[in-house]
Amino acid sequence: MNRQRAIQSALLAIGVLVLAYVIAGSGIVEQYHVISTVQIPFFLVAVVFSLANIGTKIVRWRYLASSFGKDITWQDAGTVTIASFFFANITPGKVGDLFKAYFMKKVHGMPLIDGVSMIFYERFFELVILFCTASLVALTALEQTTLLVLEITFVLLAALLFVYFRLETVIRIVQRVLVKIPIVEIPDGTGLMIGRLPPARILAVFLISLLSLVFEYLRLGMVARAFGFAIPLLDAAISFSLSIIAGLVSQIPLGVGITEGSLSYLLRAGGCPPVTAMAIVLVDRLISMYFALAIGLVFSKFALDRLKSG
Repeated sequence: MNRQRAIQSALLAIGVLVLAYVIAGSGIVEQYHVISTVQIPFFLVAVVFSLANIGTKIVRWRYLASSFGKDITWQDAGTVTIASFFFANITPGKVGDLFKAYFMKKVHGMPLIDGVSMIFYERFFELVILFCTASLVALTALEQTTLLVLEITFVLLAALLFVYFRLETVIRIVQRVLVKIPIVEIPDGTGLMIGRLPPARILAVFLISLLSLVFEYLRLGMVARAFGFAIPLLDAAISFSLSIIAGLVSQIPLGVGITEGSLSYLLRAGGCPPVTAMAIVLVDRLISMYFALAIGLVFSKFALDRLKSG
């Protein structure tokens, strides 16, 4: 555990250093007044899109719970979803998201594997949409990075599709590994099998996930408009998707430094001045990721209290 925390702290420190380097190199420290040029009406609309994204994720979790036979309240759906923003984002690879499965088991008596299945459907479709959107970089003028991005994107997308359609094979391999670990106990006669949903419900989860990400794309576009830079929705979607993928691959909590640096680079490649690009990135991250982290910390207390009360 101490080793894991040390690695996590080291990764976070690296991310902070990268972020500091990116900020210093953008020139925004010397031209900090650019932040004051933000147009409030556009900024407020961006905040609304950020809140809509959170609301959509709450709707998705409640829908998934009902799909697995648990009709939970809006309060519980909101509490566990928002609390997960804190637990997931402070851990590499968002492994802290498993808190939601634990919450459903302790509070609602849901089998742990059903909670894991719910998380799987959330993450699977989010990643598929991000990768597919990122692949649209081929339609932009970013020729220098197109080939590399497309190769990585299609390899990862192919891996995701293999995992989904050959899920039983993957789970059997994982289970053979887990049973060799002393602290992991799998009762006889049970398996780690992800629950399958009917096609109609799978489509609904996909559409809800798509809507959630569209709100992210719209927020970034609106923040850019707030600083006087008009960015087409497709370019905003591609830039956001690529930066999030970069942050996930880095394994740095919150993707600190890597996500901001990637998004700043992509905005500059699209014609945005360096200082304005960094202002857009910082404000967008503030009202999305860091805002979600802050309210997640508050709601984590509510979620832990809910666990105690049952």
